[in-house]
Amino acid sequence: MAQESRRDRLCIHAFNPDNRQTCLIQISQQRLLTIAKWGAWAVKEASELVPLILQHPRAVFEGLRRDEDEDPRGTGWRCYCGKPIKKFEKDGSEANPDPNQVYLVFVNDEGVAYNWRWEPADAKNPDFPRGHETRFKKTVYHAGNDE
Repeated sequence: MAQESRRDRLCIHAFNPDNRQTCLIQISQQRLLTIAKWGAWAVKEASELVPLILQHPRAVFEGLRRDEDEDPRGTGWRCYCGKPIKKFEKDGSEANPDPNQVYLVFVNDEGVAYNWRWEPADAKNPDFPRGHETRFKKTVYHAGNDE
């Protein structure tokens, strides 16, 4: 199997919760080609919502505990969580998001974003996904603590 090069990936400057600076997160070309087949909404999520959440998360969690959150090709590491001001319908048109949902971007230990999706927000803390206490080992960043 051929080794992927950096040119085969989309690089996004992202927030690094360790030092409050930036780091590079990548999306593989294979993943981008797969989502392109899903439709306009998936392409717009990848090009607009994923970078937004990686650059301006409301929270970042570390240590994934659920198998469905793990990257099948490696070790899942962090989950970036945010609340975009828009979502995309199946035809690619913009719509208002459900205020009771958050957008999650999962990143593996090699700095590759491998999955992203909308999920229900926690009723007590709408910046966090439901079940965050048992789903992740720790919260490494919460924007509410910096404000």
